[in-house]
Amino acid sequence: MAEEKKSESLKDAIKSQLKKEFESSLKAVCSEEEQKKMTGLAERYSDAMASRILDIVECPMRDKTLQVLYNHEKHYLDILKEYKEEIKFAASLQAEIRKEQSAFFSSTLKEVCNSLKETQIEKEYQAQWIYDLVLSYTSSLKISSKLAEEHVIQLLGDIQQEAEEVKNKDIKTGK
Repeated sequence: MAEEKKSESLKDAIKSQLKKEFESSLKAVCSEEEQKKMTGLAERYSDAMASRILDIVECPMRDKTLQVLYNHEKHYLDILKEYKEEIKFAASLQAEIRKEQSAFFSSTLKEVCNSLKETQIEKEYQAQWIYDLVLSYTSSLKISSKLAEEHVIQLLGDIQQEAEEVKNKDIKTGK
């Protein structure tokens, strides 16, 4: 109620100032006869402009919409904070898999190849053994990667579900 009175007094002050300025402008531009034809124009103009200015200045829907957006983003960030350790774990797990794969192909495989060259095993058996090793290793990495991916997907699903629950709760409560 107090807000409405405050808004109305602001509107009246704006309207009064606009009407005075508009009438002054009309006097400067129009003759007395033309001014008589425009009776009420200053009143309608100042009322319309005052309403428009108040809509822009006070816009309660915008404030409510911004508050809802802020609340949603805050809840979402809270959820991310809650899952921070799980997110770090999933990221580090994937990084470790990539690092392990890189180390295997850049150094371990070279060492194995060099060791096999020093043995008396025939080259075709060496090649077969290396092929089987790479196949076995890449298969193992794919399984590890798949498990990490499933963990990340599950984690994202949990975060999304919790965010959806918070959003639905906010909608029901009108926040």
